[in-house]
Amino acid sequence: MPPLHRPKGSSKTHPTPHIRTTASPNHQIHPQKLASSMFTRTFLLAAAALAGADAFAPGPMLPASAVRAGVSTNALCMQGKVLDGSMAGDKGFDPLGFASSIPKLRIYREAELKHGRLAMLAALGWPLAEQFQPVIAKSQGLPSLLTKSGLDPSVLNGGLSSVSPVFWAGFAFLGVATELYSASAGKAGFLPTMAALGLEKLTGTDLDGDGQVGEPKMLAGDKDYLPGDLGFDPLGLFKGTAAQKQSMQLKEVNNGRLAMVAITGYAFQEAATKVSVVASLGVPAM
Repeated sequence: MPPLHRPKGSSKTHPTPHIRTTASPNHQIHPQKLASSMFTRTFLLAAAALAGADAFAPGPMLPASAVRAGVSTNALCMQGKVLDGSMAGDKGFDPLGFASSIPKLRIYREAELKHGRLAMLAALGWPLAEQFQPVIAKSQGLPSLLTKSGLDPSVLNGGLSSVSPVFWAGFAFLGVATELYSASAGKAGFLPTMAALGLEKLTGTDLDGDGQVGEPKMLAGDKDYLPGDLGFDPLGLFKGTAAQKQSMQLKEVNNGRLAMVAITGYAFQEAATKVSVVASLGVPAM
C-alpha cells in the first residue's frame, strides 16, 4: 500500500482523540481504568447470569419412589447412582468423576461449603476493605494496608508482608479450631478430604481414621448426615419443612459457588489491570 500524503498546504497534524466521560468534557478516562471497568461489569453480569434464579429457587425434588418410601430430602439416596439430584445443588456435573461414592460426595460437599462460606465473606470484604480501610486506618493514626495502587494485599497484588503477624496467627488459630471442632462433631475435615483425593493410597496411611487404607468409609452408614451442619444457628434460620430446609441449603451452595468465582475474578482482574474493584465499578473514593 503506498504511503498516505497530507494535502499540500496543510501543516497541521490531527491528534489522537481521547475517550471522555459524558459527565465532564474535561475529564479523561484512563484506557486501563476503562478496560478494567468493562471487564468487571462484564464479569459480574456473566456470573449473575450463570447463577441465575437458582440461588433463590427451591431445592431439587426427590424421585416419587423415594418420597413414598419416606426418604428425607436432607439425606442422600443410598441406592442407584451417586449424583441422583437428592443433595442440594447436585446438578449431576462431575466430568472428572471425583464423586465416585456416597462418602466421597459428602466429604467434597463439606469442603465446598467451607470454601463457599469463606468466599462469601471475602467477596464482600474485599471491596469494603478497599473503600473503608484507608479511612479507618487514618482515623486511628495507622498506615493503610492497601498497596500504592489502592489494591487489597494478596498473593498477586503483593503487600502481604505489611499485614500484622497477629492477624495471621489468629487466622491460623481459627482454621485449626474449626477443623478440630468439625472432627469432634463427626464431620469430614482436612484429613478425610486428603483421603478422598487418594493420599491414603499414596502414603499407605489411614488418614481419616476409618480403620482402613483406601476408599473413605467414615460417612457411609449415616443416612441423615448433613454436610456443613456444625450446629451453629444462633438466629434459628434453619427451620421449617424439609422442602424449606432443602431450599436454604441450595441457596447457600449456589451463592457460595458464585462467590468463589467472584473472588477469583477480583484477584486476576486487579493483578492484570492494577485498578481496584471499587474503582473499576466507578465508586468514588472516600
